[in-house]
Amino acid sequence: MKSNYRQGKRSGMMAIALAMLAAVVMFAGAAVPAPAQTPTTLHAFQQGSTDACEPEDNIVQGRDGNMYGVGVSCGTNGTGAVYKISTTGAENVVFDFPSTWSSCFSGLTIGSDGNFYGTCFTNPGGNGGIFQLTSAGVFTDRHDFTGTNGDTEPVFGPIQANDGNYYGTTGFYPFSCGNIYKLTSAGVYTNLHTFSGSDCGPASSLFQASDGNLYGTLYSCAISPSGGGCVYKISTAGVFKEIYGFASTGDNPCTGVIQAKNGNLYGATNQGGANGSGGIYKLTTAGVFTDLHDFNNSTDASCGDNVGRTTVNLLQVTDGTFYGVNGINGPSGGGSIYKLTSTNVFTAFLFPNPPPVDGDAPLSTLIQNTNGLVYGTTASGGPTSCNPCLGTFFSVATGDAAFVNLEPTQKTGLVGAKVGMFGQGFSGASAVKFGGVASTSVTLSGTTYLTAKVPVGAHTGAVTVTTGSTTLTSPQTFKVKPKITSFSPSSGSIGTVVTINGSGLIQTTTVKFGTVKATTFTVVSDSEVTADVPSGLAAGAVTISITTPGGAANSPTKFTVN
Repeated sequence: MKSNYRQGKRSGMMAIALAMLAAVVMFAGAAVPAPAQTPTTLHAFQQGSTDACEPEDNIVQGRDGNMYGVGVSCGTNGTGAVYKISTTGAENVVFDFPSTWSSCFSGLTIGSDGNFYGTCFTNPGGNGGIFQLTSAGVFTDRHDFTGTNGDTEPVFGPIQANDGNYYGTTGFYPFSCGNIYKLTSAGVYTNLHTFSGSDCGPASSLFQASDGNLYGTLYSCAISPSGGGCVYKISTAGVFKEIYGFASTGDNPCTGVIQAKNGNLYGATNQGGANGSGGIYKLTTAGVFTDLHDFNNSTDASCGDNVGRTTVNLLQVTDGTFYGVNGINGPSGGGSIYKLTSTNVFTAFLFPNPPPVDGDAPLSTLIQNTNGLVYGTTASGGPTSCNPCLGTFFSVATGDAAFVNLEPTQKTGLVGAKVGMFGQGFSGASAVKFGGVASTSVTLSGTTYLTAKVPVGAHTGAVTVTTGSTTLTSPQTFKVKPKITSFSPSSGSIGTVVTINGSGLIQTTTVKFGTVKATTFTVVSDSEVTADVPSGLAAGAVTISITTPGGAANSPTKFTVN
């Protein structure tokens, strides 16, 4: 019943959008879109058994350079399909969901193993499940939810955290409050937190911030003064805390949160604010809220369906600008693509209809491909040549240059670690540098993916890949983690010179004996630092630590102060 209700809500939203096709509405001058958000339709999804259609949620870039996503309907069994599509719009179906797996709203996540992961609301067990799919279309059931302790009815897909495990949420508010779970790569499932009472209904997927915590949003929270949901964080060990309860300045979260380059969290709501339509907000990880833009239903559209439900997040592109989609409303009811600059200048492209030649109802989180363009989908409409269309795949020109994108779980590592990266135009002659220091071990996987070992002497900084005259730069900073393997002598008095050995030490900024900083230290090489035992230390055993821009490291044994 609940899964049918979920499907009914999605279908109801589509019916609303399609009903609005009959209304001819002219755009006001104030609503003329800025060229930067104007979509170029690359593919129209065909209604029928040979294509995926009504695409939703996460789109990912695969190692082969194609993008992959999910259409929640059509396909051989009428229960949806996974598609792949090139940057120019060449599309084909990779996998048709079996008739027993349906309502696969989550889209896809790509793992560090190169496979795709997602969830379906309904599976043979009845409570939904997590699946794995190879790029060749080999499907594996990774976990069946049981319906106990809230683990039922997954709407959102899992993410892979830095520890290599997958984390996600279940629950379909208000019918099931849901939970937060962990799934290891070996398939071991752990319920980290069960929602109940006033805390109910995950409104988004999770996002891992630089502090290592996972962040998400809830529809109902005890700390919300308006009953409009909240933002929470949870550690990978399961320590849960609500950090901000939405108030009337903007409530009812219709996205999750992402962490921007400045360290703050960003998301959107669909109620409250100056126009009663919600808006875009900024939130510190300590819970300090700032309203950035108030949506207006008629000129900006809205970021949710008629019950405030959506599965999208914002996207920050390489130049720092935010892009997003609103799935409904606007003058024609077709939703919008919008952008918000770093100076809070907001512009929107409103999907026109009738006729919906560009499609309408964008329900997928936008993705920036490593070619610099942004891509997304609409869930209905399409060119008149398609009879009928049920969605489109489009591109948006942002003006950003091509870049190299690091594996999401591999943005930090020790010297010698293998780091995967996505891009284009790679060859056997491609040179990879970590903070300006060349890797001596590069393994090519086609022209769009490679792995490189972090070299001795690598600096924390951007990663570059140079092929011929073209250099691609990562928008992420790769952090080289320091490591202490040994030190000598094992004991000494104040002023004793201690030689510290390890790796990733070339950028050492601080050496400590216990809590006391060494006033004199010398970086000899990437594997050696010498430091004088500082004054102010009491006799006894202390840990030696080193700090670099890539992190901190402690000695495996303790130094004895005589």
